[in-house]
Amino acid sequence: MINHFSVLGVKANAKDDEIKKAYKRLSNKYHPDKLLNASEEEKQQAATLLQRIQNAYEVLSSPKSRKAFIRDFNNVIVNDPTAAMKELWDGYY
Repeated sequence: MINHFSVLGVKANAKDDEIKKAYKRLSNKYHPDKLLNASEEEKQQAATLLQRIQNAYEVLSSPKSRKAFIRDFNNVIVNDPTAAMKELWDGYY
């Protein structure tokens, strides 16, 4: 399960305005229009990151979705540790 707070780089107790600022900052950084001199590989990586950022903001900007995410995230039991480690690895590299 992806931690949407870490995707946006905010703490779990972040207020709505902090989440919005983080979203705007990151979406501006990885937007395709800002990557004019980037290689195709870099543009593809940025598109993937931008999609994660948009998904994270969509969940965290809605009070109902945010509450459900926190509840579910706190109750996660790792059924497949290998897959969980791969997800962590892919998130950082």
